[in-house]
Amino acid sequence: MEPLGSDLKAIREKRSVSLREIAQATRINLTHLKNLEDGRYGDLPGGIYNRAFLRAYCEHLGLDSNEYLARYEAELAPPSERVAKHKPKLIDHQPVELSLHPLVVWGSMLLVSVLGLYFSRHWISSVFSPYFSRSPVSRITPQELPGPKPSPPQAAPLTGSEAPTTKPEGSPVNTETFETTAAQQSPSGSARGPVPTPPPQAPGTIRLEFQVVEQCWVSVNSDGSRVLNRLLEPGDDQFFDANQHFYLILGNAGGVHLKINGKVAKPLGKSGAVVHMIINEQNLPDLLEKTSG
Repeated sequence: MEPLGSDLKAIREKRSVSLREIAQATRINLTHLKNLEDGRYGDLPGGIYNRAFLRAYCEHLGLDSNEYLARYEAELAPPSERVAKHKPKLIDHQPVELSLHPLVVWGSMLLVSVLGLYFSRHWISSVFSPYFSRSPVSRITPQELPGPKPSPPQAAPLTGSEAPTTKPEGSPVNTETFETTAAQQSPSGSARGPVPTPPPQAPGTIRLEFQVVEQCWVSVNSDGSRVLNRLLEPGDDQFFDANQHFYLILGNAGGVHLKINGKVAKPLGKSGAVVHMIINEQNLPDLLEKTSG
């Protein structure tokens, strides 16, 4: 049998098609086409490029590209494999078809899905908890406040001929006293006690200080242990220490101002934005505000 390249060249010349014409039509380098006809496959780019050149060449001449691709593969095969391909088959093995019952297939898929949900439950919880973990804010009315109730008005003592005077029944109660008491006793009131001063920071640790300016759901993991997971109100300032890293989830990034090791950090995000972030020694310089000077 003629070599593949010689056969292609003979067909091309018989049809009076120049090699340059094929190069212009297929946009293949003229040198590559000449190497293909001469059988110098080692000088070609190799791999799928050789097959693409051969396919484009055959299609331009109107030849069956699959037939010539098979011949190309046969020429590239080692001599031992070429002999093996031409040996007659002595035993015709019937292919064995393996079929699984649909219930087995569906059961396997269901088992894989359940296992995937089980092992990723912590990740799913951390992603969706900012949207479902907000507890309703309780409001305390003056009538619900603890403490002694105001005593009813007493009648004024009689002096001389003065008629007894009493406060009319059903008169409005002065709510100013209740508002002051609520601000002093309610933990969610505007008047809060002084924020405790954090203890001295241990050497080699990372300290986070939260200043809460808007209602914000916050989750804090320190060195892999969760130390906070609740809704913070304005004034609920917090501080935490870690030896290696923190992992934060904020349901309202604009509601929290952050200090890291006593230095002001960059804004964490806009109001209402949900932020997931890791804080460690490596990214610490990128999180702090640049000080001028």
